[in-house]
Amino acid sequence: MARILLTGNRGFFGTRFHALYDRYHTILGIDKDDVDIVDAAAVTAAFREFRPELVIHAAAITATDFSDKYPELTRSINIDGAVNVATAAREVGAKLIFFSTEQVFNANAKSGPYSEEDIPQPDTMYGITKLEAEKQLRTILEELWVLRFTWLFGLPERNMPVNPNILWNAIQIALRGERTAVPVNEYRGHTYGFDMLEAIIRIPEIPYGTYHIGSTNDLGRYEITQHILRELGLSSDRIDELISPDREKYAARSRDVRLATERIAQHGITFETSVEATRRALREYSLHGAV
Repeated sequence: MARILLTGNRGFFGTRFHALYDRYHTILGIDKDDVDIVDAAAVTAAFREFRPELVIHAAAITATDFSDKYPELTRSINIDGAVNVATAAREVGAKLIFFSTEQVFNANAKSGPYSEEDIPQPDTMYGITKLEAEKQLRTILEELWVLRFTWLFGLPERNMPVNPNILWNAIQIALRGERTAVPVNEYRGHTYGFDMLEAIIRIPEIPYGTYHIGSTNDLGRYEITQHILRELGLSSDRIDELISPDREKYAARSRDVRLATERIAQHGITFETSVEATRRALREYSLHGAV
């Protein structure tokens, strides 16, 4: 049993992590209403009182449009807050898992998948601040894992938030029955949230460093949306009625932020492809062929 301090406790990942592992570990979950991570003194006090062995820093502003609209707020939380957490972790001798993002590669000229050796070029405030936080945390703490996530997906659960994600978005399209344009030129990995939860607890077993983590995916967003709708049981004709290919978005340059995950796979942490994971998720929620 470990003493784990989790930031972002009320987010998509945090609520599910707490629910899954609370019986096995002593977990202190904090969110903005508990401890303001921008307040260095408050962060330090919380760490000194709890004395965590492991810190999982999931708290961040992740919404791209919001972060671009409020850049200073995003910087304060995503950079200053991360620095405060890392500094407090160092003081109490805790190890730190830091959640970063595929979006650090948003403006790279070449296509993904990107390895850890590729030089990131972000163009959103979310990606910019995450990359800067990565750099600063490496100067503070040696006992650090930087994990660049693919896009997590999942479904609504009782008293737990759900973020926009490829699976829930596709189901909403089917439920609304309104024709929706879906980008053709966008390529991302899509990782089942519960697969990530199972992987995170194994991170302290591997060497410190930067890792790309999550499911790989060869399909564009339009194609994987088609796949999900087929798995729900919709006919090809009905799928064509519900979604149209948006060829204008990202037409000048495809958005390709797929990650190569060979490095972490060498340590035994592997994932199904996004196609396989979305199919399994629908079966686990008894939604396969349900429409």
